[in-house]
Amino acid sequence: MTDLITPAPTAAEARRPATRWHALAASDWARTLALVLAWHAVLTAVAVLFQGSLPIGEGYPVRVLGPDATLLSHTYRWDAENFHQIANGGYANPATPWVHAFYPFFPFCVWLVETVTFGALGFLAAGMVVNLVATWLAATALLRIARHFTAGERAAWLTVAAFLTAPTAFFLHAFYSEAVFCALGFWAFLFALRRQWVWMGLCLIPLTATRITAVLFVGLCFLEFWRSRDWRWRGLLSWHLLWFPAAGLGVVAYAVVLKVVTGDPLAMFHAYETVSTWGYHVADPNIPGTVLRELTESWRAVASGRPTNWQLLSHLLPMVGLVVLVASSVYAFVALRKDGIPLAAFGLASFVMFTLNSNVVSVHRYLLPCLVIYVAMVLAAQRRRVLRPVLHGWMYATTMVQAAVFLLFVSGNWAG
Repeated sequence: MTDLITPAPTAAEARRPATRWHALAASDWARTLALVLAWHAVLTAVAVLFQGSLPIGEGYPVRVLGPDATLLSHTYRWDAENFHQIANGGYANPATPWVHAFYPFFPFCVWLVETVTFGALGFLAAGMVVNLVATWLAATALLRIARHFTAGERAAWLTVAAFLTAPTAFFLHAFYSEAVFCALGFWAFLFALRRQWVWMGLCLIPLTATRITAVLFVGLCFLEFWRSRDWRWRGLLSWHLLWFPAAGLGVVAYAVVLKVVTGDPLAMFHAYETVSTWGYHVADPNIPGTVLRELTESWRAVASGRPTNWQLLSHLLPMVGLVVLVASSVYAFVALRKDGIPLAAFGLASFVMFTLNSNVVSVHRYLLPCLVIYVAMVLAAQRRRVLRPVLHGWMYATTMVQAAVFLLFVSGNWAG
């Protein structure tokens, strides 16, 4: 029977999508999810297509994966084995003291997903779920961070694109902690920009249990907190300031675990003494000397005409990244003035921290969370039209570099 009170919808109205679903599909969350899903799918397709024809290097753990490749086995190379061991109680194994150098939050997330699914997902699938969600969170946070510093939606999305096309962005896809670290760090800074200090602090605590470089994000958020007080000393007299020392609870919890399991709460630092191949990590405050030495080695690699894989990935690519980091940090301060101080200081502090170990090995990977690079690049291109083709050219070049280094990683060769 026809309802005489409520008129029947017309054909056009019946075809019209519900407003709520339309708004959801057009939201940041939906669009970044679609982008991240497509990005991970492309990396998976590339790996599946090429992994059977690539020569296998020493980073391929045959004893764990077996000789036959699977859909996700390409994500498990080099340090991925250490994270896997941690998820299986590796901290307590006296035969693998080096795993203490790897912080626990990412393997904890993998273990949690495996446990919640009652083992239905294997560790590789669980790791991919963690990385997929974390990449999604990181991309969404970066999109909203970019809106604080750039104008227009195109610029904000270009910032995300610059992040996903970075030379080492594929580590967001691998069984590594990069995706989780970026997600927590980016959201902590976004909450700081929004003056939501409680949520910022709740992100910083697990961040310090993810990587030692979390201290850089703690400093970034502190400077943003101070900036919100207009750089006044009296402005620091707030209980919210307590979130910054509280951020250390993550690493303190890790130290407690190490104390219980190994008897050494500082085992995360002493682990470097247990591996002879890590002997190049020597603390050296002579940063100009380290930079000069690395520039000389990079020039030697270029001048040779046939640089080795180690020269390219442990000297040349990290040095190019450090130059870009410094340039981006300086530009952030010049372009944004006082508002750019937190980002600029974050970038320069990252430069110092990444060169304190008398080498730049793997620095191109450590640069991935340095969001000042992506924000400053897009901001410069937006303010100076002549730089727009440069930005697009740079992103094309970094995409090609990412593809090449990713294939090295998939084949088990050194990638950083």
